[in-house]
Amino acid sequence: MLMLKVRQGVVLAGLLTLAACGGVGSGGNGSATTAPSPDAAAKISGYTEAYNALIGTFGVPETAERYTKANIASQSPSDNIIISQGWVETAEGKLKTARAMPGSLGELDAKAEALDNALLKVLARLNPLYAYYNTKAYREDGLKRGKQEDALMIAEFDAALKAMEDFNTLLVKQRRAGVDAELAKFKQAGDMPGYNNKLAMQQAEDLVMLFNKPEDLKDPAIFAKGDALVASLEKLLADQQKAIAEAKGKETEAVAKARLGTYGTVTDMLGSMIGNYRQLKQSHSRDDMKSMIDSYNRAVSMANMFK
Repeated sequence: MLMLKVRQGVVLAGLLTLAACGGVGSGGNGSATTAPSPDAAAKISGYTEAYNALIGTFGVPETAERYTKANIASQSPSDNIIISQGWVETAEGKLKTARAMPGSLGELDAKAEALDNALLKVLARLNPLYAYYNTKAYREDGLKRGKQEDALMIAEFDAALKAMEDFNTLLVKQRRAGVDAELAKFKQAGDMPGYNNKLAMQQAEDLVMLFNKPEDLKDPAIFAKGDALVASLEKLLADQQKAIAEAKGKETEAVAKARLGTYGTVTDMLGSMIGNYRQLKQSHSRDDMKSMIDSYNRAVSMANMFK
């Protein structure tokens, strides 16, 4: 399921990791599919965790934004110029580890390779530039190197961000193809809190993914779809509250109780996300869109505790 990042009005999506018993099937339209091998599901989760690291705090979008805001082209050698390395190298390492995991995922592996190559190009230029600015070497050469490499650095960031979007588009499709298999397992086991939690996160993902362009924030047709999703999600969250209450009376194990407590927190966070959506519907503000995404991301982080 999603973690999200707003970049210049565009939503970039990350995912909730899959359980090892569920994941990618052969279909791409969300219909019921056969669960994949544990290797394939584990690799999907590895890619998911890497992607969430790439878009999270100090990830590629934030690091690129900080570099852009440094506005190197208009700076002078006497200015105090600061750029960030972020945690891009750490996130790239997670992606590299996921790529090396067993299991063949075809085109997704190819997109992962393309993304990794783009990240390596970013790091090859960013790390030396960080040292250049951190040591104030730009004052020795009159900012000559910084000016020469500025457009190249921005181009490397743009290429990496595009590769991230391409990778994520396919990652979403791959993961979604296995959601029905996971839902079926929950229902077959009579685990309605688990079923409702998984389905609620999927519906919440659908809601936030409606807003892909700046103009979507003012599109009545987009909000009409959003209203329908919110109505369905609110009913599901009400059902979830009842299911959790019923299950709590039957559970005696500490881990099971903790799991139900986590599901309850996820329900509350998704309720906050719905409130943010309604505020967005009135304001059409990018800030309110960010608030909705922040609420959603908190739900993702919590939901990942019990996959």
